[in-house]
Amino acid sequence: MKLKFESEKFDIPPLQKIADALNIGLKENYKYVNVKVVDCPNLKNWGCPAEGISGNEKIIDVGGEPYMHDPEFIGTEFNYEEISKKIGSEKSYALGAGSSAMSCMDGHCGELTINENLITSESKSLVARVGKNKECIVEKYLERKHGGLSNIYFSDGRAGKVIQLKIKVRIGKQGSLSQSMRSALIKHMPIKNNKHVALGGVFRVLKGKIKSHVQPDYKDIKVEYYDPKQMKCIKDFLQFYQPVGSELQCYTVLWTGDPSGGNLNLRESGEHTHFHSYNHNKDAGHYHFDVTPNEIEYEGYFNMPKEVYRVNNIYKELINKK
Repeated sequence: MKLKFESEKFDIPPLQKIADALNIGLKENYKYVNVKVVDCPNLKNWGCPAEGISGNEKIIDVGGEPYMHDPEFIGTEFNYEEISKKIGSEKSYALGAGSSAMSCMDGHCGELTINENLITSESKSLVARVGKNKECIVEKYLERKHGGLSNIYFSDGRAGKVIQLKIKVRIGKQGSLSQSMRSALIKHMPIKNNKHVALGGVFRVLKGKIKSHVQPDYKDIKVEYYDPKQMKCIKDFLQFYQPVGSELQCYTVLWTGDPSGGNLNLRESGEHTHFHSYNHNKDAGHYHFDVTPNEIEYEGYFNMPKEVYRVNNIYKELINKK
């Protein structure tokens, strides 16, 4: 597939300003909150293939739901290593969330956790798929291709200053940490004139449990769940799992809004988070939210991408066709 690129810059305030906004906003949703700027610990100790998440920071938002669910486009695949070369990130640490490429999965669908060092070729990526008894199957994933959508954070993988987050016990209604972070930034930065900010990084579910999903294979989906006119899914079709955890490692990309004012058609949720267990190979998939507010405990490390590259904006293409 021919790659098409658009890009826009994010606002880059001091990390301390981001940390301050998170400290204030997250206390509205969690009982114990400690957010500060620190030197990044060696993330190899967390099983990552790079020491840190600093240097040449940027994110990509690739494809979208039509590529995944419109019968005209199902099976679309992208090579994120090829994309990295087009945006000046060919020597980088890539982390994030996407759909797996069906050609790499014997035709199966899957939730791909991208955890890849494009400098050393060390791969820690994993994929979750649904088994014949609806169980979650977790496997290594060595290809650098994904399916119809992804959100990936690229950096040089170097150590540097990052935002450290430590949280315990949810007291508010928002069960998703990544959405809680977005809300805190939107409310307490605040965001004006499309000067949006973004974060990418890694966090752990140290205690407590979450709800997750894995997309089943298309042949096993028995409902008409996608509306091509709306270009979105309108009915539940996913395989959900709960409770899942604890001891989970999550890779997230989040942003407060579209710095282009909407022209890029970024992922509607404003975040994308996939995970795997860091103690066994039975749990992985798409992170939704915690289901044990009194027990939940997180620790994470985040940095700011300076720009977003929108790759193959299928929404714009379909709208223009109309």
